[in-house]
Amino acid sequence: MKTSNMNHTVRILGAVLIALSTIAASAPAGPAAGPLKVKVTAELANVRQKPSISSIIIRQFPQGDILEAVRKEGEWYLLKFEPDESGATSGYVHESLVLALDEIPKQEQPSRLIEPPAKTEPVVVQPPRIERQVEKPVADAAAAQAAAGEAVPIGTAARASLTIYSGGSLIVGGDLNTAAQGLADYYTEITGVAGDAKVSPARLGLLYGGEFAFPLSPQFYVVAGAEFHGASKSSLVSYARGSVTDTFTATPGFQALPLRLGLAFYPVEYFFVKVGAAYYFAKASYDDRYVHDKYWQEWQGDATAQGFGFWGGLGLDWPLGDAFSLLIEATGEYASISGFQGTGTYLDSTSSSTVSETGKLYFWNARTSSQTSYPTAFIRSKSPSEAGVENVREATADFSGLAIRVGFKIRF
Repeated sequence: MKTSNMNHTVRILGAVLIALSTIAASAPAGPAAGPLKVKVTAELANVRQKPSISSIIIRQFPQGDILEAVRKEGEWYLLKFEPDESGATSGYVHESLVLALDEIPKQEQPSRLIEPPAKTEPVVVQPPRIERQVEKPVADAAAAQAAAGEAVPIGTAARASLTIYSGGSLIVGGDLNTAAQGLADYYTEITGVAGDAKVSPARLGLLYGGEFAFPLSPQFYVVAGAEFHGASKSSLVSYARGSVTDTFTATPGFQALPLRLGLAFYPVEYFFVKVGAAYYFAKASYDDRYVHDKYWQEWQGDATAQGFGFWGGLGLDWPLGDAFSLLIEATGEYASISGFQGTGTYLDSTSSSTVSETGKLYFWNARTSSQTSYPTAFIRSKSPSEAGVENVREATADFSGLAIRVGFKIRF
């Protein structure tokens, strides 16, 4: 009796084990968990701080690199990588720039057995095969944005460019402006009549030039260029004495050709900051003429010098397409240059020939009385030392000031 009960128990346990085995065999197997690997298929893949083409670029990986993706968010993969000098350890890359290597496609239904008709073999029905669609990679992030019909951010384009521009400048001018007013004041003393106008200093002028930009990174560029700018102003002062009117005409002038070298930084897209140095090829000139009835005097001179200066500014770089943009820039400059050398001439109505002197452009005070002295600047072959000359030094042309530039940029 006991043997019969034991056999019955064994049969029940065997039936339970067979049922459990059947349930386990019919359960679908889930995909194996593990990190997702992606391979860079573009020539250069930009990794951005956020999943947006307007976000800044924090890393770049060349074609063929295998990267680890934490997850996919829409059209972007969140990558995990070792930090570089920037300290970033994660970022987003667009799906058009990489190819997922071990992404497992979802199965619609696992394989299952369908009960066959009587006296036939079981039929196994396989789920339909799902082909994974891989988009054709785009050459780089800029091309991906262009393909999407969006403007390409300038600050992240990292491409060389040439800018042609023009604009205006406002400079200090320097000693020639002061000397022109000094001569006008001197003739006020000689004639005993106050002039009806002041001498206008040469300060405003036009400029034009060009600049190359070479990328060091998406945010930093080396810039090098040259421009020409100048300022000249002619003033007429009248001294009316009864039926006789004396006149004094002064025309100071300044010109410069600075060769500029600097660094441009894009803290955000479309906006930049620049700083750098310049080497100036400068020219200073004067043309003064005094007329009293039939008597007249005239001084003319041109001198050149070279020197260093510094500049800094900021501006907007607004895209007009993938290869063109509009540039608006404002800069401040410091460049005070001396050591001018050239030739000056003097001629009056009583002389039959012109008196010329080759030498330096000097600035000094000419004293006419114990109370009065007048600033003067002329080219002299040696330092002035005659009676009444005080505080002699080399004249200075000051190109310090502000400039506004508007140009057209072409990116390569």
